[in-house]
Amino acid sequence: MSPDLEDFKLRMLAHAKLVASRAPKVESEASTNASLVQPFLTTLGYDVSNPDEVSPEHHADFSEKYQNKVDYAILHLGKPVIAIESKRVGAAMRDDRGQLRSYFNASPTVKLGILTDGLKYELYADSDKPNMMDEVAFLRLDLSEIAKSGTVDDITLEGISAIRSGLFNPEDVGAEAKRKLLFESIVQLIKQFKTKPSDDFIRFVLDRTEMGSKLSKITQKIVDANRDIVQLAMEAFVAREALARLGFAPKDVVRAPPDHHEQASGTSEQLAVPVADGGTLAPTEGEVRALTYVKNRLYYLVRNDVLFGEIDKIAYRKSKTSFRVYYDRPNSGSLFDYRERKDGEAVLQFPGLAVEDVPFGISPALDDFLLRAFTKRVGDAGVSFETQPLLRAIKGGQSAAADA
Repeated sequence: MSPDLEDFKLRMLAHAKLVASRAPKVESEASTNASLVQPFLTTLGYDVSNPDEVSPEHHADFSEKYQNKVDYAILHLGKPVIAIESKRVGAAMRDDRGQLRSYFNASPTVKLGILTDGLKYELYADSDKPNMMDEVAFLRLDLSEIAKSGTVDDITLEGISAIRSGLFNPEDVGAEAKRKLLFESIVQLIKQFKTKPSDDFIRFVLDRTEMGSKLSKITQKIVDANRDIVQLAMEAFVAREALARLGFAPKDVVRAPPDHHEQASGTSEQLAVPVADGGTLAPTEGEVRALTYVKNRLYYLVRNDVLFGEIDKIAYRKSKTSFRVYYDRPNSGSLFDYRERKDGEAVLQFPGLAVEDVPFGISPALDDFLLRAFTKRVGDAGVSFETQPLLRAIKGGQSAAADA
């Protein structure tokens, strides 16, 4: 990631946190625009105080009888190129797509339509017919989810980055929209293959295996008999690739030790995808998010070279009832257990600190627990480091010192 994009990512994360905290206090469309939408445009680099750049309540004459307007239009050389229609935060946005579409269609220079409630953003282009806004958004952004998770995926980040002031190219929007829509359709298709593989897909897979090459015909009975194994293989593959990308497992193998006991030799047990009841257990999106966040956060928090290197020994163990993130060894090196409550809230439990139900989200308290648990486990493992690391200060919060 380029330094410019990394800087923009940090500004997006800060903006997401800001508007997520403001949203509960916003009660009207006007305050939505002032408190949520305009700061977003500012984050994109636009000068909302300059009517030659950002024009509020912008009109487009469709006919003598009807006049169409949007809440904001981004102008280039005096012509609108981006149309923004907003609603009160939390309100359903579906009804306003028609209003945005009519303005889009009435303004030949407009190449991007944005529908928003200040937290959620839907981006539309004219990828099918010129000046005819697509029915489906090619990119969606949810700032409340970003604020909650503390991260934003690369595809969304790059898509939003491309509409920044000085970078937006109206001529590229349609082609980029087609690319993103195709990408999303392929992702959804693969997701369907993973969760509910069709008969044709199972035949396709089996036909290309060593077993399939020995069969004269793959019958429906063979398809039904192997449906579960194909689905499990897909889940294992997706989990393996995700973890390999994060540096937790090699790309060409998923190791599954015969048991979960710590080795007598004292070597660390790195369980990429553990085996339970004869099948592989893939981590959920929430579990992967927690694992990724913790490792990345510790890279930021520690200020000691020895501890920095020890972060690579963080791994996880998953069973049907638990998800544990640990350092070096699953039991004696446990950092925290991740679980999701019935209401959907994710919490962490730190056995080594006797701390339970810490909300999973960016906070000085969570940083403190993470650093304390990690340094304690590293110390317990006999690794010496010269100085105790200090918790970095967090903007908007208070720093806390880590105890050994």
